[in-house]
Amino acid sequence: MEKTKVKKIIIISVITALLTTLCVFHGILSVTSKKAPEFIECNMTNLDGKYKTVVDKKFNKYLGHPDLVEIDGRLMTFYPSGHGKGAIIGKYSDDLGETWQTIDNLPESWENSMETPCVYKLNMRDGRKVLLITSGCPNWNDIGARPDGFNCSVSFDKGETWSEFTHWYGKEEMGGEGYDGVVAMSSLTQLKENGEYVDKWMGTFHRGAHDYGIDAGAGYMNYKTILTFDGDNPQWSVPQPILEEHHELEDKYGMCELEIIRNEKDNCLIMLARANRRVSNSLICYSYDEGETWSEPKELPYCLTGDRHKAEIDLVTGKVLVSFRQVLQNGKKFKPNMLSSVDCLSRGWVAWVGDFDDLMSYADDDPTNDTYGDLFIHVGRNYGGTDCGYSGVVCLEDGTFVMTSYGKFKVGALNPYIICAKFKLSDVKIGV
Repeated sequence: MEKTKVKKIIIISVITALLTTLCVFHGILSVTSKKAPEFIECNMTNLDGKYKTVVDKKFNKYLGHPDLVEIDGRLMTFYPSGHGKGAIIGKYSDDLGETWQTIDNLPESWENSMETPCVYKLNMRDGRKVLLITSGCPNWNDIGARPDGFNCSVSFDKGETWSEFTHWYGKEEMGGEGYDGVVAMSSLTQLKENGEYVDKWMGTFHRGAHDYGIDAGAGYMNYKTILTFDGDNPQWSVPQPILEEHHELEDKYGMCELEIIRNEKDNCLIMLARANRRVSNSLICYSYDEGETWSEPKELPYCLTGDRHKAEIDLVTGKVLVSFRQVLQNGKKFKPNMLSSVDCLSRGWVAWVGDFDDLMSYADDDPTNDTYGDLFIHVGRNYGGTDCGYSGVVCLEDGTFVMTSYGKFKVGALNPYIICAKFKLSDVKIGV
């Protein structure tokens, strides 16, 4: 009988000790845990669900990485039927994103797209509106493959018909070693000559940190290529490094997925970059000579740190909106909590709203409490890690932003799917 009592006392003591230990660890975890919003330097808000609609969702299919364009009131979004590659799917909307229909009769060559497609509207000097899609052919998409440049397709009839892909700067064109076209073209910027816009656009793409293809051994490197037209035929110049004077920093930080937006007031170009080596926040620099030279890259604040920035200007308020995937991961500078081996924080698909002066203060490494921006918007909470947030963004003349992106935006979602967000800045309120 005494032995039974002793056993019970021992068992109770062990259980009590374990519960006490768990409580202590839980307390430490709670005290030391940090959530992504705690790092954000400006006011925050959540985008209400009434501003969002589903574009495409499949039970057993991964859908992601969309881009978006608007032409004469019609919205068109394009995305691969798989993670980063696969046949390009197109959807259109004639009611500003409320409903979406499938685009039929897409070019046969789009079936073999090897990367996320990027789509742009080009406003030609003669008044024509040309739509253009690019899709890279990177080394990482097929084991054993070599870097193979990028593909390009155009439409001169508002997206009713498209040309088949033409191939640029791959193995065949470059005598055996092509350019590694990752996220081609992450940005496409119309250029000026003598202060006036001309029919030239600067496209950007990047290579990874491997040792294949052009500039093998260079690590991370970003390229620019100039788009012009010979009649109805697009022509791309031989790619050149765009950050050559800062290549050491470019590779150190793993700069990639460049977004370039023009600050008309100061007549300069502003570059935002993903920092893929995850040893810094995202990065920013600027150019006053149409992308020929750039200022030294500087770190962005947490409110603009993440991947695949896409920027548009609200023509009503003059504000800049930057949509991106939030990823806060800065080497050993912080952890979500002291017990965690994971050093990444994210709320998913987000957007920053501010002024060009704010962006220039970051690029000059001189931010203040007044220059962190007006608003940080949680557009869509992702329930699947950080795999979300690549987006297409357009802003209509009345200040309506329309954006498409992908993610697991519902608890229990098995695969990422495509949604559309549509709102004006006056619709979003401060306060999480």
